[in-house]
Amino acid sequence: MYQPSRAGRRTASGHACRAPRPWHDDALFVCPLLALVLGLLITQGLDLDRVWADLLFRLEGGHWQLRHAWLTSRVLHEYGQRFSIAWGVGLLALTAVSSWSQRLRPYRRGLVCLCIAIITSLLLVSLCKHVLALPCPWDLARYGGDVAGATSYSLHPGEVGGCFPAGHAAGGYCLFALFFFARQYPLGRAIWWLVPGIVVGIIYGLAQELRGAHFLSHDMVSAGLCWFVSYAVFRIGLARTTDDRPRDQSYS
Repeated sequence: MYQPSRAGRRTASGHACRAPRPWHDDALFVCPLLALVLGLLITQGLDLDRVWADLLFRLEGGHWQLRHAWLTSRVLHEYGQRFSIAWGVGLLALTAVSSWSQRLRPYRRGLVCLCIAIITSLLLVSLCKHVLALPCPWDLARYGGDVAGATSYSLHPGEVGGCFPAGHAAGGYCLFALFFFARQYPLGRAIWWLVPGIVVGIIYGLAQELRGAHFLSHDMVSAGLCWFVSYAVFRIGLARTTDDRPRDQSYS
């Protein structure tokens, strides 16, 4: 049974954790931050939000034909939300069980961090959506809406809201937390645990873009927020505490 100590928790590779690097020297923080900033600069500099939305709008015949389609609206949006709620409840239940299960107890702190990271990611995205009066594509006159203008980052207080960042895509990207969980416990190569977040996030995000609900950069921002929330939660929640225990524990 895997038994991580307070001072010598082990990663998936079996090596004892060391004190975390300063955030400004940590590739898991610096590289995603640079990628996000560069991606947003390119997206805005080349006007890719408009170009991509124009392409989808044109392919759908000059209106958001897939806004109420069975696959994009019912399956990927409505049922997708229910699926996210279902696995979220399952994760909470598993975390609760870890309080008294001998088998799950060594994973308890990580499971708590996993829950906090996912819930915080979704709450932060939801808060931004309700505070920022940024339009969806379907709100803009360019795409058949009532709001003048054609830019994705013009504030329209009192007219629109709930469109930025991408909430539904965050239901997938919040699974980035699995990667940080897998780095602390023997679950195989942690990099593979990025796949669920990337795949589900892209599918959910593309479905909403096809419905006219979000611009491309909205999904990029949601992915970034979910990554940095998970990074911060696991960095703080699994920070090493020093004691006199030996650091040479092994798997049993």
